[in-house]
Amino acid sequence: MNLTQNLTRQRSLDFLSENGFILIFLLWCVFLWLSTSAFLTLSNLMIVLRQASIVGIVAIGETLIVLSGSGMDVSLASILGLAGVLVASGMVDAGLPPVVVIGIGLAVGAAVGLINGLLVTKMRINGVIVTLGMMFGLEGVAFVYAKGQTIFGPALQELAPLSRGYLGPVPAPVLLLFIFYLIAYYILNYTVFGAHLYAVGNNERASWLAGINVDRLRLVTYVGAGLMAGIGGVMQAARMGSATGSMGSEFLFPILTAVILGGVSLNGGRGKIERVLIAAVFLTTINNGLILLNVSIYAQKIISGAILIVALSLDRLRRTA
Repeated sequence: MNLTQNLTRQRSLDFLSENGFILIFLLWCVFLWLSTSAFLTLSNLMIVLRQASIVGIVAIGETLIVLSGSGMDVSLASILGLAGVLVASGMVDAGLPPVVVIGIGLAVGAAVGLINGLLVTKMRINGVIVTLGMMFGLEGVAFVYAKGQTIFGPALQELAPLSRGYLGPVPAPVLLLFIFYLIAYYILNYTVFGAHLYAVGNNERASWLAGINVDRLRLVTYVGAGLMAGIGGVMQAARMGSATGSMGSEFLFPILTAVILGGVSLNGGRGKIERVLIAAVFLTTINNGLILLNVSIYAQKIISGAILIVALSLDRLRRTA
């Protein structure tokens, strides 16, 4: 009897640790559906997905790095901010066409990711330390480049389709969000690179002995993550119609939280990309729901924090059982 009870208890804990935040997400959605008339409307759902798009896209890159066992890259939000500043400045101050500035934003993101990757793989510096230093450095560069001011102008309206455009009934950022996740899902589940990524995250030495080029794989993940952050920077500049040196700072917490809440192991080698997408949408839904409920901005922070603490705590159940 005790054995049966223990097995049942362990299975329940396993289920909660794996799916607890999704359960909370569903309960939250049901509560909002019963409490407000606007939550389940198509327009509001598109707003939620649109708001989740930038965090969700950059979180793909963070997921790749964490899965590889490199720790966390805390510089992605700052890469986003610098890319956004360069994009806005290129269009407003230099009069460059959208295609060129988009290319600049993506190239800067990939280049910073390459530097991060080289420092981690060749210099053997801890990934969190490297990206923490890069985070502060990039924020400083963005502030200096923008001269501490907001960069804005009519030229940025040419980027508006990336933020406010539609393909049929689907907003452009939502379409991009799902395209990137489908690509990431395919890479992680159906390619040799994806298999090697999980293998390296699970056991670096065994992977190396099996002939996997661990350093090259991790270098690719850093470049890919930087590229996704650059895309996020372009999208944020298009969304705001302006750019500031601090525009990336608001994204750091949501990006990291989406990855952790999505169940990606910080030790590497375990996690599903689709759960990161659900977590990114969940985070946006919390704020959206509190606004619909007319909760004050100060109370929003308290409630948001409480919901996230409960959701994140569920990941500890299996480890402490």
